[in-house]
Amino acid sequence: SVAAGCADYTPTPASQTATLSTGNASASVAYSGPAPGVLNFCVNGMYLTQSVQTFTGSVPLVKSRDGYLRVFVTANQTNASAPSVRVTFFESGVMTHTAVINAPGLTTPLSPNEGDLASSWNLSVPKAWIQPNLSILAEVDPANTIAESDETDNYFPASGTPLALDVRTASTFSVRFVPVQVAGRLGNVTNANKNQFLVDAMKLHPLPGFDADVRATTLMSGAAAFSASNSATWVQVLGEVDAARTADGSSRFYFGVVNPDYTSGIAGVGYVGGESALGWDKLPSASAVAAHEWGHNWGRQHAPCGGASDPDVNYPYSAGATGVFGLDVATATLEPPTNSDLMGYCNPEWISDYTYKGVLNYRQAHPDVTTALTEAMQPCLLVWGRIENGQPVLEPAFEVVTRPSLPAAGGEYTVEGNAADGSRIFSIPFMPKLIADVGPEVRQFAFAIPMSSDRASRLSALRLSGRGRVALSNRTAAVPQAGAPAAPLDIRRSADGNVLLDWDAVAHPMLLIRDGGTGQIISFARGGRIQLPAGPSQLSVSFSNRVQSGEMRVTVPAR
Repeated sequence: SVAAGCADYTPTPASQTATLSTGNASASVAYSGPAPGVLNFCVNGMYLTQSVQTFTGSVPLVKSRDGYLRVFVTANQTNASAPSVRVTFFESGVMTHTAVINAPGLTTPLSPNEGDLASSWNLSVPKAWIQPNLSILAEVDPANTIAESDETDNYFPASGTPLALDVRTASTFSVRFVPVQVAGRLGNVTNANKNQFLVDAMKLHPLPGFDADVRATTLMSGAAAFSASNSATWVQVLGEVDAARTADGSSRFYFGVVNPDYTSGIAGVGYVGGESALGWDKLPSASAVAAHEWGHNWGRQHAPCGGASDPDVNYPYSAGATGVFGLDVATATLEPPTNSDLMGYCNPEWISDYTYKGVLNYRQAHPDVTTALTEAMQPCLLVWGRIENGQPVLEPAFEVVTRPSLPAAGGEYTVEGNAADGSRIFSIPFMPKLIADVGPEVRQFAFAIPMSSDRASRLSALRLSGRGRVALSNRTAAVPQAGAPAAPLDIRRSADGNVLLDWDAVAHPMLLIRDGGTGQIISFARGGRIQLPAGPSQLSVSFSNRVQSGEMRVTVPAR
């Protein structure tokens, strides 16, 4: 791309005459190019990048995120001149900042070269300068210290009107890390190391900042140990993390952190267009895994590289390459277009303009909300499950107090609640969320359906149907009530101080166990037995009969 007005064309011979005629009138026009041997400068292009950018500057910018300006100056002949460039920043037409960029070398190149930072005039731009209604004007040799054949073509844009940039307001990324224990192994995420999981996301994705915390209570899963090649445990634990998010009534993204006993294999899973994901704790690679899974959460499918499942058919570059130059703003390091997009499975990786714009557009349409929660905490029914190998599966439901969480649109599946006489209590059409990184299609869902005590008491069955298949859950037993003389639960301490719980899994296939003090979920316990680490002296235990649940507080025996 060459900017209009660049005087880099020298006609041969140096003077040319053209005759123009119209009707009976004619005229001769003479043009003389720059005198042979006389130097001339031109600004061929200019762009501001925050992670990835095209030469024409087609990638939008994010408000209040640091950037890096590149100005491409060329000369019309071989030279030993190094002019400076002055760049002026405007906001809504009013000049706000100006800077003079010294030449990166001892000569001026003859053509633009994006692949070499030493071939452009560069400026680190602080985030405070990058605001909506930003425009920039560049001028080479602003003090006219070097003689040129044409002093009128030194601006970019050539018109002298500042270049208007597309600066968008994006929401802060609010995320809650969830330490998850599986098969006795606890994911290592703490307040001390949580920011390390965000390094790649902040470097690559269009994020102005983040607000991260760590869930105070570990989520205990009864799933089998993780497998490097089998996704079953990953799918189960992701569903539990998402159900915990729904039951917690949180507006944050939830990212479960686990500690598999292997170093190569499945490292993370996440919903495509959802708010929950799961990844291992093996830093620093855990940061790249998290950035990949959040890309899925923000609506991105896989880039076609490394055998990634269900690749995006619209991905524009072959072999999943980024296709354009990227730049690590913090280190001023150029990233070549041959890098692989982070949504694929190849290395080295960066982010393409296609993925960057896709994430930005998705997040603008689905802004993170941490304070303006529109729904009050109220009695709800937690209904959750999955579609696996085409077969719908309902998990045991629980009555919880949380914020309602319902699908934004209908879909191919319907979940219904029915009374004993067959009358319908609720019916919700929806499309379950697709899980990426697990091979054959697996989808999950978790809803908090507003449910008064009267409606809940009438529930007799849940029905999940879609694509010609049905899953039906019927009440298996009565649920215990608060104030009952004894809970249907055997609770004791083991010799090492851990807490053992045993119950009738036929009557109550799942328990929802909470910290009796904080109310945070400790576990979705399955199978009639669970071992919890020494912790709270009081537990709140909800017993599900698949359709309803009853909650009781129990005291943990002393050591």
